[in-house]
Amino acid sequence: MYSERVEIAASPCPNDVFILSGLLYKKIQPSFEITIRLADIETLNELALKKEISVIKASFAIYPLIYEEYEILSCGSALGFGVGPILISQKEISINTELTGKRVAIPGRYTTANFLYDFFFNGKGEKIFLPYHEIIPALLNKKADFGVLIHEGRFVYENYGLKLVCDLGELWEKKTTSPLPLGGFFIKRGLSDKVKNEILSALRKSLQYAWEHKEEVYPLLKSYAQELDRAVIFKHVETYVNRFTYRLEGEALEGLKIFMNFLGLKGDIKKFIWES
Repeated sequence: MYSERVEIAASPCPNDVFILSGLLYKKIQPSFEITIRLADIETLNELALKKEISVIKASFAIYPLIYEEYEILSCGSALGFGVGPILISQKEISINTELTGKRVAIPGRYTTANFLYDFFFNGKGEKIFLPYHEIIPALLNKKADFGVLIHEGRFVYENYGLKLVCDLGELWEKKTTSPLPLGGFFIKRGLSDKVKNEILSALRKSLQYAWEHKEEVYPLLKSYAQELDRAVIFKHVETYVNRFTYRLEGEALEGLKIFMNFLGLKGDIKKFIWES
C-alpha cells in the first residue's frame, strides 16, 4: 500500500456518480486510499482555482487558469455532440430577442455554460449566478427571465411549461463542427507518474464496472440525483457518458483544441492531457 491518500472531487450528477460508482461501491480498490467529495459544479470550479485537491472534476472553461498546476485526465470527461447547455425562458421567444435588461440565471461564473452564453450573446442581460438546480425554480418564481440549463434540467424543463430559446451546444457545433467540451477530471501535475497512472486506470475500471452493472448502480445514482425519475437519470447518463468519456481521442482532442484556442490556451492539446 502507498502511504498516499488521494482525494477526488466531482459533482453529484448522474454522469459523475456513474463514472465513480465502482470506486464508491469499493469494487475498484487502488493501492492507496481514495476519498471522494461531491459538490455542485461551481463549488468544484472554485475549489479547482484554489489548486488544493489532487483530482477534481471541473469546467473546461477554467482550465486556462489552472493548467500550470493540473493536467486533464484522459478519462471522465463530459464531451460530445448534443450535450450543450440550453437557454430557456418562461415563454416562446426568438433567439434574436433583446436580452439587455433581462435577468439571466446561469449555473456559475466559471462554468462552460457561462462561457458559451458570453460567446454567443456577448454576456447581455443581468446575470444571476445560481446552483444549477435552482435555475428552473427561479424562472417559475419570476426571479429570472431566462435560464441556462445544464445537467438534468435540460431533460425536464418542458414539464414545467418552460420554453427553449436555443441550444448553445448546437450553436457551438454549427460554428466549429466539433464536439463540445463541458468538463473533465483534472489531476495534479506534481503527483508521481505511478499514482497518476493508477488513478487513470481506476477511473476506467470504475466506469467499465458501471457500464456492466447499470441496475446495481442505479440506486446510487438516484440517491444523489436532483431529478429522481429513472428515465431522466439514465437519459442523463446516456447523454454525458460516451466513448470520449472513456478516452479522449480523435474528434474529442480536436474539439478540446478548438475550445482552448478560443480561451487563449494554444499549443498541442496532447501536452495538457495525462494518458498512460
